[in-house]
Amino acid sequence: MSADLNKRPTVDEKDYWETLYRVKRTPWELNQISPPLRTFLDSPYKVPPGRIAVPGCGTGHDCMLFASRGFEVTAIDFAPSALQSTTEKFIQAGILNSKGFVLDKDVFDMHDYDGHFDYVLDHTFFCSIHPSRRRQYAYVVRDLLKPTGKLISLFWLVERRGGGAPFSTTNDDIFAVFKDIFAFDIVFEPPDSVDSRKGKEIFCLMSVKK
Repeated sequence: MSADLNKRPTVDEKDYWETLYRVKRTPWELNQISPPLRTFLDSPYKVPPGRIAVPGCGTGHDCMLFASRGFEVTAIDFAPSALQSTTEKFIQAGILNSKGFVLDKDVFDMHDYDGHFDYVLDHTFFCSIHPSRRRQYAYVVRDLLKPTGKLISLFWLVERRGGGAPFSTTNDDIFAVFKDIFAFDIVFEPPDSVDSRKGKEIFCLMSVKK
């Protein structure tokens, strides 16, 4: 009994993330729209609006960016603080349950939504997943997408010596996980990352392999 009471939540549990939000240990949160994502949507390489899933939506800034460009956004998280923040943004913008939807769900339990989305947006979500589950995550993303779907990703290249999220992430890690499942259409290092992430981000647009 005492062992169970003293057990700490893992990265697979909502209590782990909710605790980080409550103590404001959220290094993945920029508290603003990510400049590289805005630049992508302003570029000739932008994708047309459609249904987009945002796993690990956090406080919803990226969700609001895509909603403002005509996308139907489904924000996915299971930390109550993150869900509340995103919901409040959708309400203030007048798009809740019209262009903006909020799901209290573990992304690894999204089978009811297989084939539902045109796009999945990953911004700092990959580095939050334990490396042992990253390959599984790639298949989850593939299953959520329509056959013509695309993964829009802004990966945070994290260097960590200790354990815990965000987990260390390299270019090689990213390619190893996705290369057999997705085709890399566009890959580049954003020139307009925020100062704290300059040289530490990689943007990828991927298509599901046939």
